[in-house]
Amino acid sequence: MAVGPTHDPKAHPSLDNVELARDSSQQDRYSIFSPWEKRFITAIIGFSMVFSPLTANIYFPGVVQIQKDLHVTAELVDLTITSYLIVQGISPVLFGDAADLFGRRPVFIVMFSIYVIANIALALQDNYVALLILRMVQSLGCSATIAISYGVIADVSTPAERGSMQGIAITAANVGPVLAPVIGGALVSRAGWHWVFWFLLISGGVVLIAIILFLPETARNIVGNGKTLPTRWRRPLVFSIFGVQIPRAGQFAKVDPPAERQARVLNPLRSFRILFYRGSFLILLVSGIFYLIYYCVQASITNHLKEIYGFEESVIGACYLAIGAGVIIGGFVNGKLMNYNYRRQAQKIGHRVDTVNGDDLRRFPIEQARTRSMVLLNVAHLATLAAYGWLLQKRVHVSGPLILQFILGGLETCIVQTFNTLLVDVFQETPSTAAAAGNIVRCALAAAGVAGMKPLMNRIGNGWYFTMLSIIGFVVGSVGTFTLQRFGMKWRLQRLKAK
Repeated sequence: MAVGPTHDPKAHPSLDNVELARDSSQQDRYSIFSPWEKRFITAIIGFSMVFSPLTANIYFPGVVQIQKDLHVTAELVDLTITSYLIVQGISPVLFGDAADLFGRRPVFIVMFSIYVIANIALALQDNYVALLILRMVQSLGCSATIAISYGVIADVSTPAERGSMQGIAITAANVGPVLAPVIGGALVSRAGWHWVFWFLLISGGVVLIAIILFLPETARNIVGNGKTLPTRWRRPLVFSIFGVQIPRAGQFAKVDPPAERQARVLNPLRSFRILFYRGSFLILLVSGIFYLIYYCVQASITNHLKEIYGFEESVIGACYLAIGAGVIIGGFVNGKLMNYNYRRQAQKIGHRVDTVNGDDLRRFPIEQARTRSMVLLNVAHLATLAAYGWLLQKRVHVSGPLILQFILGGLETCIVQTFNTLLVDVFQETPSTAAAAGNIVRCALAAAGVAGMKPLMNRIGNGWYFTMLSIIGFVVGSVGTFTLQRFGMKWRLQRLKAK
């Protein structure tokens, strides 16, 4: 018997059913942003991340000239660095929770507006008190960019691909520390230190315009996995003017914000709470100690090159390329290494990696995955930093310290970046707030380190000073890594269960 064409809707789904199936598929995905759109977002946040380290490091070549022009002591000029670092720790606390609550895009716009205004004032002033205060305002405007960018990365990337995406963003951001001393040295020697701030004004203004025009909202409590259309003031300007949708795959529909977001109020102190969990305390401590060491190496380069080798500002700026190149290469390589370690750990425990919907980290030992390379990195750092101090102490040819600066830049970037990524993994629900907690610890330790750096160097010498730092880093890194690998997942699950 002949059978005519069937009209079973399951066999021939209607357009509505196709759209529902597509909608369901998008709903299940961790993020509907396409690979191209993720790369585009990574480029924007990478450029925004440049400004915290760029603004800090471009200042160093001018410190001697500032001291002479403003008729102040070296200790008072160092205070402008210390105060910048203090605000660098506070700024993410203020803006991190705001970004988790109100969205990444509006907070980015507010911060860069503050930054642009501060640079205008800094370029026009010629007074030490004004310099001290405005440097803090400048830091307020740019120092939370990294914390909020970590939040963006966590919004759109699964844990399995997060290391690579973060590595690319950090590599872009690390161009700042590489170019900053070169640009700063050239500006200071040819046009004066005020032009450092004119340069930051122009470049900061360009990034602010790019954010307003192109950066989409990614906060998961507002747009979910990218499927929900945010309110008009949260959308990129190109969407409002030209109707360009980012992400293009989104089936946009206005929905009421989640009840959790409606009920929650802004609480900048939320970041401080993260400091007191056992697992996150160790993550923050290891990251903070190695950032302290990196910052002390970085901040002392100008004085070492001037006092030991007699270099001029422009040459000193060029010498910063060594540590900067190490930072860039280390950030890129470590992004690939973190993804490789993730896959190796998954293979070891028989876990199937899900790069589409994202892995459930309640069933995955992310602490072990992220820290698989830490023993090797830690031992290499111990030897390199101690050797660096004694090369300076013995006043060997400048090529020796520069080579070790390159290696130190790579090693310290790998370690700090690894533990920053782990912190975001552990607090996926509030990544910017977690990254802000990291800033509190890193900047507080770095500020203390810079404040005590010169007196200690004068008292015990470069050799013993950097040997002391290398031992501190090795002990903290070894104890922290061992404890996290053994107890980290247990502590994390206890914290999640107690919520």
